[in-house]
Amino acid sequence: MIPPARRAHRPAPTFLDQDGPIAMAHRGFSLDGHENSMSAFAAAVDLGYRYVETDVHATSDGRLVAFHDATLDRVTDALGAIAELPWREVTLARIGTSEPIPLFEDLLGTWPQLRVNVDVKSRAAVQPLVQAIERTRAHDRVLVASFSDRSRRAVLRRLSAPVATSGGPTTVAAFRTASMAGRTRLA
Repeated sequence: MIPPARRAHRPAPTFLDQDGPIAMAHRGFSLDGHENSMSAFAAAVDLGYRYVETDVHATSDGRLVAFHDATLDRVTDALGAIAELPWREVTLARIGTSEPIPLFEDLLGTWPQLRVNVDVKSRAAVQPLVQAIERTRAHDRVLVASFSDRSRRAVLRRLSAPVATSGGPTTVAAFRTASMAGRTRLA
């Protein structure tokens, strides 16, 4: 972990270096329900998207997958909680009966210019996400988000360089409360 004092001297992430609105493909682009599959991300890239959104979970043996749900049940031909299954079992599941579940690093490696808004879905995904960002040096290409401010902050603290981020519900509520009270800074 890099001490905050050393991090403060690094340039800000360039994730949002585009003027105007940013079009982002949610879970890639798939009309056939193959969300978060490599074919869905390829379709988004083929349509000209520079930004995609995905979610991450860690398998029981620490492999980081690009997948929205905590379980395989809804969109794959398999059942079970990802956190309770090893990668060798998760890799057998098929999204929509045909698409394998990708590793997050495969998404980053296949399209090295693609910007990825990544939603950390569980505490178990924190360290594998940090490792993936560090290994791929994707600091300028990711935006770390989570409905858990605790998980999001845990990722940010462990990274060697800053990344773009967004507030979770608690942070957003604090900003809203502060703005309604006429405060320009959070206490």
